[in-house]
Amino acid sequence: MISPQKWILKRPGLVIPVFFLSLISVSGQIYWQEASVASLGNSFVTRKGLCNARHNQAGLGWIDVNSVSLQHSRPFIVKELGISSLSAQIHAGEGAFGTTLSTFGITGLRETSAWISYGMKLHSGITAGLGIHFWSSSIPDQMLYHTGFSFAAGMQAKVNDQLFIGAHVLHPAGWNIEKPGRRNEQMIISTGFSYTFFQTITYYSDLQIMPENHIQTCHGMELKLSEHIGFLLGMHNRPFSISGGVAIIHASWTLHAAFEYMIDSGSTPFSSVTYAW
Repeated sequence: MISPQKWILKRPGLVIPVFFLSLISVSGQIYWQEASVASLGNSFVTRKGLCNARHNQAGLGWIDVNSVSLQHSRPFIVKELGISSLSAQIHAGEGAFGTTLSTFGITGLRETSAWISYGMKLHSGITAGLGIHFWSSSIPDQMLYHTGFSFAAGMQAKVNDQLFIGAHVLHPAGWNIEKPGRRNEQMIISTGFSYTFFQTITYYSDLQIMPENHIQTCHGMELKLSEHIGFLLGMHNRPFSISGGVAIIHASWTLHAAFEYMIDSGSTPFSSVTYAW
């Protein structure tokens, strides 16, 4: 008779989904963030980077180039739980459109997430953005299971060349199509600022309020060693985590490699490659 331990090792798919989903609900983390945001301790409110569709959509208002990105993360270094994403940002008028398509899961349980967003300049120093989020899970006997959608909106303001401030609300309203009127995602209200020292060091700080759960503080620092290399460090509480990463820029290509270590669940590596034109 096979022992319970060996049975679990032979059938990890029966255990990992429960483990994975329970960690999400306990930690309240969003594991499909872009590598540079993850390496900054999940500070995103004033980011104006390459993947704004699923972070602060107001960042799209500063975009003046087109880009496409591939991202991958592996929560807790479990190979069965790899998360892959494809993002694009297209400059249009006084702003840009952004999209992100993500998928993750294991055989028999998979979730797909899609963002469609737009951000624009309201003034020379103020931007605003809006995003629509769609998600759906699939199981062996049902292609669309727990399908739903929600919204997000944000603003960013340039106080001066060094200081930016921002605000964002994630999932203020949303519906699960199978159960109308029931919101499937927790609302998160965020505000924060970033300040640049000596034109090479940028400090990020976010306050993220989850009305149904807790308050989280996020801090990050980005150091540009040259036009081609940058280092990123970050941390946040609840649960406590530290993170870091490196950015390598060559011509139109940008490569990010990052990690996040949470004290209650371990490490998650992130990577992304972006082409801009």
